[in-house]
Amino acid sequence: MFLETERLMLRKWEENDFADFCAYAMDEEMSRMIGRRILHTEEDARASFDWLKDKEERGYALVLKGTGRVIGNLTIDSVQERLANLPELRGKRGVGMSFAISRQYQRQGLMSEAVKAVVEELFDCEGFEYIQCGYFSFNTASAKLQEKLGFTHLITLPKPDDPEIITVENVLWRK
Repeated sequence: MFLETERLMLRKWEENDFADFCAYAMDEEMSRMIGRRILHTEEDARASFDWLKDKEERGYALVLKGTGRVIGNLTIDSVQERLANLPELRGKRGVGMSFAISRQYQRQGLMSEAVKAVVEELFDCEGFEYIQCGYFSFNTASAKLQEKLGFTHLITLPKPDDPEIITVENVLWRK
């Protein structure tokens, strides 16, 4: 396990998480909010799940304590090159973060709880100077969550593979 909070466990993905992953990842609105192509079938979902499970070195399942059900995911990865080279970030030690949670579990403080624990781990234990996190301009829930957690605006850019979609990139600095 990576981390534990009051209501959640963050751990590596396991094969038996696939059904829970499908339950939230195949939601069309959720796919739109995180910029992923819509997963219509379990076959579509399999590639995304296998990527999280096998390829994402620091991809974590958000497991709801008590039920053992996976209700979302959080990934820690390198900062995109186009952002790492910004003057504000250049030469500083940072990491990127992305996350998603089932719409059924949104607005219950669960993602905030998970992100706070991860932020503490990344700053206090791993020594990062900043965490970069972004959202699509139409994803107001993610915008509000990042603002609530202290992330500040870094830059607004078009999505690299779809310039009609605008991404808002934020940063959280270690105090």
